[in-house]
Parts: sequence; C-alpha cells; structure tokens
Amino acid sequence: MTSGPLFQTVSSSHRGGSGGAFFLLALFAGMLGGVMGLPFLHVHPSAGVIVSHAVLMTFYVVCPAFLGGMAQWFLPELLKGEGMALPSAARIGFGVLAVGAFLLPVMPFIGLALWSVGVLALAFNVLATVLEMRTIPFREFPPLVWAFLANALSMLVIAPVLLAFLLRSGMAGGGAEALLTVLRGSVEMTLLSVPSLGIIMAALLPRQTGQGWVSRCAPYAFGLMGLVPVLFWADHLFGELSSSAYKAGLTVGLVLPCLALLVAFARDLWRAALPSGPAAGWASGGLVLLLSGWAAMLTEPLWAPQSAQPGAFMLGAAGHQLVMFGSLLALSAAFYGWCGSRLVSQGRAFALFSMAHALVTFAGALCSVLPQLVLPAALLMGTSLLMFALPAGLVWYGMLVERTQGVTGLLRKQ
Repeated sequence: MTSGPLFQTVSSSHRGGSGGAFFLLALFAGMLGGVMGLPFLHVHPSAGVIVSHAVLMTFYVVCPAFLGGMAQWFLPELLKGEGMALPSAARIGFGVLAVGAFLLPVMPFIGLALWSVGVLALAFNVLATVLEMRTIPFREFPPLVWAFLANALSMLVIAPVLLAFLLRSGMAGGGAEALLTVLRGSVEMTLLSVPSLGIIMAALLPRQTGQGWVSRCAPYAFGLMGLVPVLFWADHLFGELSSSAYKAGLTVGLVLPCLALLVAFARDLWRAALPSGPAAGWASGGLVLLLSGWAAMLTEPLWAPQSAQPGAFMLGAAGHQLVMFGSLLALSAAFYGWCGSRLVSQGRAFALFSMAHALVTFAGALCSVLPQLVLPAALLMGTSLLMFALPAGLVWYGMLVERTQGVTGLLRKQ
C-alpha cells in the first residue's frame, strides 16, 4: 500500500513532545554560525571563529534537528508506536547541546565534547525507540526510519572517538586548527548525507511498504553510509590506516551506496506523481544543491588549478558549501512539513510564504559559492534566517496557548 509523501500525511499529534525545542536550538545555532560567517569577521579570521562557524552550521544544526526534533515528531508515527523510549535521554541531550552551543565560540574543545555527549544521548533514544517501541517488522520500515537508524549508529562511533581525540589533543596542547582536519571529510559528509537523503525521499516519494526500489535499497545503502565511512575515519585517526585505503573506504562507504540510492530514487520518482506543497519545494531545492555539491567535490581533481590565489573560486570548497546548504534545505522541508500540519488554517498564504522562503534560501546558497557575490549571499541568507521566525513563532505561540488554556486544535481546522 502507498499514500502521499510523509510530510503531507503526518498528523500533528501530541507525540512531538519536546521536539520543537530541538528545532529552536538548531535555528539558534544556525543564526549564530551564520553571523560568524559574515565577511567582516573573516578579514583576519582566527582558528576559533572558523571552527565555530563550521561546527555550528553542520553539527549543531543538522544533528539536533534530525535526531532530536524530527525523531520525536515523526519516528513514533513511522513505527506505529506510542512515543519515544527514553524521553529523559532527549531532555538530557537537549540541555547538554544547548550549553555546548553557547560555549563553542569561546571554548571549541569543550563545545565539541558537549556535542558528543548530547548526540550520544539522542542516538540511544532513537535506537531504543526503534528496537523497543515499534509495532511493525523491520522489513516494513520506510526509508526515513533506516536513515534515523544509520545516523544513530554513526553517533555510536563518532562521539566516543571524538571525545578520545579531544582528550588526547587537549593534553598535547593542540590548537583549534587540528579540529578542522579531523572533522572534515567522512564525518561531515556522513552527518550531512544520511539525514538529507532520508528527508528528501520522505518528502518526494509516496509512503511505501516494501515494493519500491528505494524501500529495498535503503537498509543496505543507509547502513553502509552510516557505518563504513566513520569506521575508516576512526581507524585512520587512531590506527595505521593508509591514506589510499582511507579514500577507498570513503568511496565504498559513501559514493557507491549513495549512487545506488539515487538510482533507486530516480526510478521510483519516475513512476510516482510529483508532489506539491512547501515541503516538496524545499526538498527539491535541497536535492539540486546536494547533487551539485557532490559533483563539484568528485570532479575537483580534474579541474582544480595547481595554485590558487587567496579568495579565489575553489571547486571543492564550493561543493562543500553546496552540500551543507542542501542539507539545510532538506531539514527545512521537514520543518515546514510539520509546521504545515499545524497551520492548516493559514492555507495558501502559508504555502506561498514557504515557497518564497525556499527561493530566497536557494538563491543565497548559490551566491555563497562565488567570492564575488559574498555580500548578496550574506543578505539573502540573513533574510532567510529571519524568515524562519514567522512560522516558528506562529506554531510555538499556538502550542503555548493550547497548553496554558487547555484548548486543543487551536491551529487546525475543525
């Protein structure tokens, strides 16, 4: 059996719990990271500013929103369960991540250590929910559940290894520059790619029960993407794995399963009716940016100049930015999908605002890859961050009124 895409059919029940708090945390981290990326802070950038900007925009935005906000909103419904297995772990994770986001700009090592502890709590919550709270067999899991599971398993490897590296580097007197070389590569691409592909497929494909190519491919593809790259990264960091074997592991663990998943997605999408609405618009833009970014990063050795002037256009750096913004657009698809389920009464006005917001964000992401357009990119992305305040404010104001006055269905049509 099939039905519409997830973000068109999900109900806005009480199961969301504190999931909205994680999206607020991700929004705060994104705004703080965006401010640190403004041009005037990068005239003479310090290593701490660069590390804080990179970590905030990737680790403190994507992981809390996906394993915290999205998991609490959507995972119980996808598993047909009653809720999350470890709500206390979610509360602990939120508190630790919130403190880490504030401390990261001034103490990068402490901020990353707190991030590791916080996401580990969220990962345990997701894994326990999948194992204990499901009422459907594993073979009927939709692709998004496999993405949740793969992302949580990644955290079980990344968090302890990162904590060990921070301890070793801190005792050796290492600076913030060492963090960039450790976090860039397989860790960052895994944390960006797995959630993004899961969200995009949930937003654009009908909900399937095992008969689609994506449903058959998802357990193997997401499993490889979630575990193989980070295991090779851990061995390369602490073991004696050579650089050539490390790159081969990234190809096997990231490129090949991602390619297989995209082929299956294209085949299923060809046979399905294209969805419309805010979530589909955001997901489509995210997919375009992700594909462009991956193509730029893979083809960089063919086109990259031998020597480049400071501030010049670099294909690999541009691809990295496109992948990051593609992941943010995919997360926004989930956010607007949930907001849309709460703001049904706003109707067409909300849909038009969402599409305008998606266009502004998409244009800002494209401008950001060109050094000559850094000012328009900053203006567009700043406008995009401010535009998030409207749907977020409407939803959380309605939830506050419902909770304080005991009114249900305030935001939805009766």
